[in-house]
Amino acid sequence: MKKLATLFAMLFVGLGTAWAQGTIAFNNSHTYPLSVRDAGGTTTIIGAPGSPLGPASVRVGLWVGPNGSTDVSQMTFIGLATNSAGSLTIFQGAFSGGNPFTITPSVPNSQVAFAFAAWSISTGALTYQDALIAPQGYYTQTPSFGQNYTLGGFGTPASLPADTFGPGAGQLPGLTLVPVPEPSTIVLGLLGAAALLLRRRK
Repeated sequence: MKKLATLFAMLFVGLGTAWAQGTIAFNNSHTYPLSVRDAGGTTTIIGAPGSPLGPASVRVGLWVGPNGSTDVSQMTFIGLATNSAGSLTIFQGAFSGGNPFTITPSVPNSQVAFAFAAWSISTGALTYQDALIAPQGYYTQTPSFGQNYTLGGFGTPASLPADTFGPGAGQLPGLTLVPVPEPSTIVLGLLGAAALLLRRRK
């Protein structure tokens, strides 16, 4: 009977290990906020008074992949979150998709690269790819990457994942959205059009 109990205990531990998944902090805080730079060059925290983007107006995407990944095409899209709907200062510029947020499949305590990108949803852009080709709105020009991130979920009780936003190596200081298209792009387009007109007149 004792041997049978030991066998069941070993089987339970083995299954628990097999089912364990790594976790990541899919969130930020108002300390490392989502910000927006308007066409005039003014940067504000999203959701703050005077910001062109308010509460629950921005979608944030998360990708995870092997260390060294520098493009989201090398990574797996994990999930979406929306910035806070609250208007209090502690909610401005913040979002939470979950902490810990489980990545399936993954191995706890393994190291990965992660990437975040954000875009305004008022124009109907449901994905980051949609935001890149949208005629207007706001977006992060390129995703922001973190490297050598250790997934949580290891041990009993399960370890918590490290913060993805912060001042440390591999962490992000925040995300800043810019107009679509950027003012500099508009200016270059106007200069090009003016050059073509001058050439035709000659």
